[in-house]
Amino acid sequence: MSRIRTMMEWIAIIVSFLITGFLITWFFSGAGTQQPSGLPDGNGGFYQGPLSQPQQFTKNAGEWRFTFPASHTYILAGKVVGKHEYTATMPDGIIPLDLAVANGNLLKPGILTFFRITMGDHTLEYSYDVPKYTALTEEYIDEHISNNHLVFLDPALESEVKNVQVGTCLIISGKLVDIRGSSPNKLYNAISSTFRNDTYPAGCEIFLVESFSQVSCGNEK
Repeated sequence: MSRIRTMMEWIAIIVSFLITGFLITWFFSGAGTQQPSGLPDGNGGFYQGPLSQPQQFTKNAGEWRFTFPASHTYILAGKVVGKHEYTATMPDGIIPLDLAVANGNLLKPGILTFFRITMGDHTLEYSYDVPKYTALTEEYIDEHISNNHLVFLDPALESEVKNVQVGTCLIISGKLVDIRGSSPNKLYNAISSTFRNDTYPAGCEIFLVESFSQVSCGNEK
């Protein structure tokens, strides 16, 4: 009987070691490991560059014909901090969605909790009370949060991007474009910003979306 008890005790000890080893492995390989950010440069950014040659895109919507002259490539990478959708009524409906996106040091842990962000028709307003230890200046903040007016040629891509929720980290690629629209009785024009340090009403990017992906914000963002 004592021999059986000794064997059972040894089995219990071995099982205990196995469970402990499993928990330690799980902690260090999973729960204890930070998930890296999927954003370029860790905290994203606004990346634009001149096209080697200007391009032009077109879209018809009912009686309206729109052209989109483009001179810059554009990559928008960061966290969505605001979203505003529009009806399909033309000509204003040529821009069906605005996304406000923040990146850079604004994505460091806890920083966005100091911000109050609201959006209206083609407008982004934000206020903040950031502690001095963050070393964030007004100029830096203004250059790392942006209201982007999105236009689409692909209805499926438009539907996909419209499903994005505030708090999502994403990467969107395409072109910065102006909009020139005409119908039998009216004209419509809108000009995109191509500078990071301009302000409303000239400070919004009109962005022809060509590709889109959601990425991890990282554990701490």
